[in-house]
Amino acid sequence: MKPDLFTFVAGIAVERGDPIPITCNCDSVITIMPPLQEELVVCPNCESRIKLLVLTGDPGYVMGRAPTGEPILIPVQGSSPEKLAISDEERRALLEKISKDWGNTTH
Repeated sequence: MKPDLFTFVAGIAVERGDPIPITCNCDSVITIMPPLQEELVVCPNCESRIKLLVLTGDPGYVMGRAPTGEPILIPVQGSSPEKLAISDEERRALLEKISKDWGNTTH
């Protein structure tokens, strides 16, 4: 089955063994139970197939790009509240740094 969406999941959440709420783009929540038996879950509301990409540790956010090409910070589901709680100033500074770094790369 081909995925419609992708989401990042913190490895620490999987290791804890507690239920992990996965929020779909439609705002529905799918609760998954470690150990993960499937890499793909289906949203019961919109029926999107969501591929789970587990990242090591407790990353908080990963860098990505919006459809416009602008850098964005993508929250890693299951990350600790401390990692996800960044101020608007921290977010702005990170996005400026990413923009600058990506602007200096050659493709």
